[in-house]
Amino acid sequence: SRGSRRHSRRIRAMAFRGDVQGGQQPLNFGGGGSQGIYGGGNPGESGIEKHLKWKVGFFIGAVCVTLAGVVSFFYFIFNPQWAPCSFLSQIFLLSFGLLMLVLDFPSPHPYEHLKTVRRHAFKLVMFLTRFTGRGAWYLFLGSMVYVALDDEQISWFLGLVLTLYLIFLGAFSLAKGVMLSLHLNKVRHDIVDSNRDPSTYFSRNQPGLSKEQFKTAIAAVSRQPPFTDDELEYVINALSFTPTNDNIVTMEEWLYWISPGPITMV
Repeated sequence: SRGSRRHSRRIRAMAFRGDVQGGQQPLNFGGGGSQGIYGGGNPGESGIEKHLKWKVGFFIGAVCVTLAGVVSFFYFIFNPQWAPCSFLSQIFLLSFGLLMLVLDFPSPHPYEHLKTVRRHAFKLVMFLTRFTGRGAWYLFLGSMVYVALDDEQISWFLGLVLTLYLIFLGAFSLAKGVMLSLHLNKVRHDIVDSNRDPSTYFSRNQPGLSKEQFKTAIAAVSRQPPFTDDELEYVINALSFTPTNDNIVTMEEWLYWISPGPITMV
């Protein structure tokens, strides 16, 4: 009957809301502790460092930058010359390398002090929690390493080896981020074209969508290929207003994402 069909459409439209999906209760955002206010994720690492291969890859990049910074710094110390701009550049390179060592050290269970340092650092350099930002950053650091070691005639071979790795790492990260960003933007257009009210996705008093709820929501309206579980975490991390990797999409983040504006970079 017409009434039963209308009821079925209503149930399908609500299938990804927190009050009815799988019998789940709305998510509890009131927690605390070291896991962040959402009770999930690791505030001591960025969302793009979920897997060991990325952690190790970025850490090797940080080691390359730090090594170049140390070599060039001590070269100027033991071979003093009047080149204040070049010496200042080496200090910046060494500082950037040490910063990346702290952010990218692949510890499965980092100390609380290290988590705190990372959390505060990511607030200032939040672009490093995105593949595109991290890729562009390592491309920039690769150019600094080449200038520090080759242009200053310290060691062209070491400069070439370290620069090639950093360029490869940066280009690969940037390419992955761009592909995910374009995919996410197509999903956004599908959601906007569906003309669905936000209440379709969020129940009353529901603070946000979990990863599974977000996956179900976009699958219900988008014609694009689905994201993998890992890609979903990278996407949710890109939509987040904070560097905390909590796997939650809040109402405010959802509305900002689908509003007119530039593409969201993952």
